[in-house]
Amino acid sequence: MLLSFICLIIFGSQFAFAQDNVWRDVTASEREMTTSKVEPNADAEAIFWEVRIDDSKENLSMKHYVRVKIFTERGREKYSKVDIPFFKGMKIKDIMARVIKPDGTISELAKTDILEREIVKIDKVKLKAKSFAVPNVEVGTIVEYRYTELTPGSANNMRMTFQHDIPIQNITYYFKPFADGKYFTFNMGGNVFVEDKKGFYRATMTNVPALKEEPQMPPEDEVRSWLLMYYADAGMTTSDFWSNAGYYIAKAYDIKDTLKPGKEVKATAEQIAAGVQTPDEKLAKIFEFCKTQIKNITYDPQLTDEQKEAIKENKSTGETLQKKQGTATEINQLFASMATALGFEARLAFGGDRSKKFFNPQQAHVSFIHFSSIAVKVGGDWQYYDPGSYFLPYGMLAWFEEDTSVLLLSSKDYLRNVRTPLSGVDKSVAKRSGKFKLLEDGTLEGTVKVEYMGQLSYLQKMDSYEKSSDKREEMLKEEIKSRMSTAEVSNIVFENVMDAEKPLSYQYKIRVPNYASKTGKRLFLQPGFFEYGTTPLFSSATRKYPIYFHYGWSEQDNIEIELPKGFELDNAETPAPIEDPSRIGSLSFKITFDRATGLLNYQRKFHFANKMYLFPAGAYTPLKGLFDAFNKADLSPITLKQN
Repeated sequence: MLLSFICLIIFGSQFAFAQDNVWRDVTASEREMTTSKVEPNADAEAIFWEVRIDDSKENLSMKHYVRVKIFTERGREKYSKVDIPFFKGMKIKDIMARVIKPDGTISELAKTDILEREIVKIDKVKLKAKSFAVPNVEVGTIVEYRYTELTPGSANNMRMTFQHDIPIQNITYYFKPFADGKYFTFNMGGNVFVEDKKGFYRATMTNVPALKEEPQMPPEDEVRSWLLMYYADAGMTTSDFWSNAGYYIAKAYDIKDTLKPGKEVKATAEQIAAGVQTPDEKLAKIFEFCKTQIKNITYDPQLTDEQKEAIKENKSTGETLQKKQGTATEINQLFASMATALGFEARLAFGGDRSKKFFNPQQAHVSFIHFSSIAVKVGGDWQYYDPGSYFLPYGMLAWFEEDTSVLLLSSKDYLRNVRTPLSGVDKSVAKRSGKFKLLEDGTLEGTVKVEYMGQLSYLQKMDSYEKSSDKREEMLKEEIKSRMSTAEVSNIVFENVMDAEKPLSYQYKIRVPNYASKTGKRLFLQPGFFEYGTTPLFSSATRKYPIYFHYGWSEQDNIEIELPKGFELDNAETPAPIEDPSRIGSLSFKITFDRATGLLNYQRKFHFANKMYLFPAGAYTPLKGLFDAFNKADLSPITLKQN
C-alpha cells in the first residue's frame, strides 16, 4: 500500500526527460500558442508527456520528458516550482529544465539550484524530493523538464497514468519488458501497446483532458485513464489466476491454522457460547469477546507506530487468545477460528475497496483485493463480520467493503461469485435535536445534541479516536462557524468515542447573534438549524463523471424554539414533501406551534441513496434538481410578527 501511494505521488507529479540527451526543437506554433488545444480555458497544457521505461536491466530505468505551455498567471504559479519525489533506494539524476519565451529566448536551470528535501514521512519511510524553481517562468512561456529515475526491482505491477491534472496533447509510455508482460487498461478506449523500436513497446493517448474533481465523483481509478502492467503467464485464465492466487494468499495468512482451531480456542468458544441457542446469538457472543477481551493493537491510541511495529506477530490464533492481544487481522482470524470451533463454516473474505476502485473479478490482479472480513454461513447464506475493525458494530462492514465482489478462501478452495450486502438508510442515521430560545433581537441560544449510528458513527470515530478532546472540540467549532459565522459554542461533550457498539454523540451550548433577521416588527426565522448556511450540493450545470454516494443515510431532526414574548406566527407554511419517483431519496417536514407556551416545534426527516448509490452522468440534471429542491426546502424561512 505504501509503495502504491508513493507511485501515485511520483506519477502524479512527474516531469521531464528526453529519450536522448538533447532538447527537442520548439516549433513557432508552440511558442505562439495562447490557448489550450484540448481545453480552451486551461491555465496550462502539456504539449507532450513521455516516459521511457527500460525493465531489461538490473535496475528499472525511467526517463521522463514533458513540455508545458503556460497560459495564465495560475498556470505560471503552478509550474514555476517542481518537486520530484523519491524514496530510499531510488536515484534521481540528469535533472534539467528550461524556459522558452515566445521570442525564442531560453533560460536554463543551473545545477546549483536543485535542492533535496523531505516532504513527508509515512510510518518509518521518508519520502524525499528533488526540488527546484524554474527560472523566468511567465505567461506565454514554455517550460520543459527532464530527469532519469533508477529504481531497484522491476516494472511488475507498475501503474502508468495517462491522465493528470493538466490537459495533454500527446502522452506516450515506451516500455521495454524483461519478459512477456500483461496489462489492464482503464478508461483508455482502444489505446494499447504496439511494438516500437529496439525492443520497446509504445502506448499513446492524444488530446487527453485534465482530470478535474467533481462533487460526489467515483474514486479516481474509476474515471482516470491509466494502465496496470504486470508479468504473468500469458495462457493463464481468470479462474486459474484466482485459484493460484488463492493458494498463495491462504498460505500467507495461514488459513489452515485459522480454520482448524486448537483445543484452547475450541474450549473458549464453547464456554462463551454456552447456554446460547440461535446461531446469531452464538456469533454475537464470540464477536463481543474478540472485540472486548482481546486488546486491538491496530486501534490503540496509546501506542506509537514504532511501538506497534515492535510487537511480534502472533504465530497462531491460539497465541492471539493466550496473549489476549492482536492486530485487526489477527483478531478477525481468531473470530473465524472460534466460529469454526462452534461448527460454522467460516472463510476469510478478500474483496475490493470501493473508496479506491470497484472490484471486478474479471480483472485478475491481487492489488485489487485485500483481507476485508470473515464470512460465516448462517442458514444457507453468507454473513460478514469484522471484529478487527474496532469501531464497526456487530454484523456491519465499513461502507467501502459493502456491495463489492469478494473471494471466500478456505485452506482447500475459494468461492468467487459472491458479493457482500449493502446496508440500508435505516442503519446509518443522524439523530439531531435542539432546544432553543429566540430573543427579540434575532439571537438564538440553546443546547444541541447530535447522535450518529452505522456508517456515520464509524467514520466519526475513525476521524476522532486519535485526536485530543481539545482538537475534537476545535474541529466541531470550525464546522459550526463555517455555516454560522457569529456562533458562540461552549460546553462541548463527546460520548462513546471509543465504544464500538454505542452511537457516537456530542452535545454543546450555542449562541448565535443575528440568527433571525429583523425588519420592523417582523423576524424572519429559519427553523432548520442543522441546515442553516448550507449550499446546494451540486453547483455546475454540466457533469462529466458518474455521481457516487458512498452509502445510504438518513437524518431525523427535532427542533424546539421558544419564541420571544409578544411574537406569533405570521407566515409558517410547512414545505411540501419531496420524493423522487424511485423513492431513492425523500424529505418531509412537520411544523407545529403552541400559542399557550410559545413553543415552535420543527421536525425534519430525510434519507438518500436507498438501495442505489451510483448514478450515471446522464442522471445528473434530475439529480441536481432533486438536491436543489432539498436545499431550498431546508432553507425555507418562517415569518414572526410582533403583536
